[in-house]
Amino acid sequence: MSVFGKDELAMRKFASSMPVPEFEETHFVSTKPLSQAKVAIVTTAGLHRQSAPGFEIGDSDFHYETLARDSRDLKLGHHSVNFDRGGFAADLNVVYPIDRLEELAVEGVIGAVAENHYAFAGNQSATVSEIRLDSGPHCAKKMLAENVDIVVITGTCPLCPRTVCTLAHVFEAAGLATIVITRAREVAERMKVPRALHTVFPPGLSLGKPRDKVFQIEVLKAAFKLLEATQGPVIQEFPISISASDGEPLVCSLPPQMNPNLHPAVDEAEALKSAYYRAFKSTKRTSVGMQIGVDEIPQALEKFAKIAEGEHWTEVGFSNESIAETMYGTVHDIRSYYEELACELADGPIGPWKTEQWFYDDTKAGQIILKARRAMRDSEADSSLWFGLATAGRE
Repeated sequence: MSVFGKDELAMRKFASSMPVPEFEETHFVSTKPLSQAKVAIVTTAGLHRQSAPGFEIGDSDFHYETLARDSRDLKLGHHSVNFDRGGFAADLNVVYPIDRLEELAVEGVIGAVAENHYAFAGNQSATVSEIRLDSGPHCAKKMLAENVDIVVITGTCPLCPRTVCTLAHVFEAAGLATIVITRAREVAERMKVPRALHTVFPPGLSLGKPRDKVFQIEVLKAAFKLLEATQGPVIQEFPISISASDGEPLVCSLPPQMNPNLHPAVDEAEALKSAYYRAFKSTKRTSVGMQIGVDEIPQALEKFAKIAEGEHWTEVGFSNESIAETMYGTVHDIRSYYEELACELADGPIGPWKTEQWFYDDTKAGQIILKARRAMRDSEADSSLWFGLATAGRE
């Protein structure tokens, strides 16, 4: 069975049928030469500082977070399993290319990097009305007050394209020149976005390749070239594509079982703590903490092991209030824990979807979550309880 996020044909079909808001007019702002312009990033990856509360699960959170230019301690707060999360774990620039902008400013390619950048949640309602009428215009006013000229807009999940295109319309109407980097050409065309660079990259990899500065710079320069157009809408193709099958499987050794009295998944998670903390020390950021902390991960895996062995999910210790959100958030944290430490331990580059593949196929933790998911599905539990515990399409 294909995994939705990895199936380009399924993604195109989804994008072509996804409801999108309509705009009567496409504003198209001309701006000063790029070498004199101040550039900001707006992302729909739900990024936020480690100390901030972040974004809520669901499509009702339309606020935005301010990301100071020098902030790197960022969480990936976008709550979806259907994009490659490992890229951000390895390199935040693949979603939020702040370091690449700094380098382009030093080279004189762009005039300046904005003092602040902004993050929204991409999983909005079909009309995107709250962002269109409220938080989007408010964000535009802030950027205008900070003398921003150009906004580069990135997304992550399958729902992000309509949100990034909505933001482009809102910002252009306010007087800001925008460039959307999107994998959904169909959405950009239907929404008549002012400027879009269409990339064929897996979802979650807006700049294509984590830890590849040269490639990321190429993507940004191709995006900035759209500013040469005198009228829009204008959509250009990035000439290099990346597929889910590119790259080698992740090579990441796992520890042998140390404590035979613990479930193998629990023992594994305990043994990997030092690698996780080493990764955190290196990057100063983690996406763990949506539902549970690092020290609670072994206990959470024990709960999933009980479900896999036949116990009812309401009787293993998860809070029965909003149990679907609790389990979803718990798996988010377990997977973040593993994918972040994998990026520290891995030999070689981090290919598309390779941390997701490694987690569910190779680790005891991923395997027990899949087993629990199957047990819930086979018990005819409501799909809201089990579907989001793994990437769509996984058995």
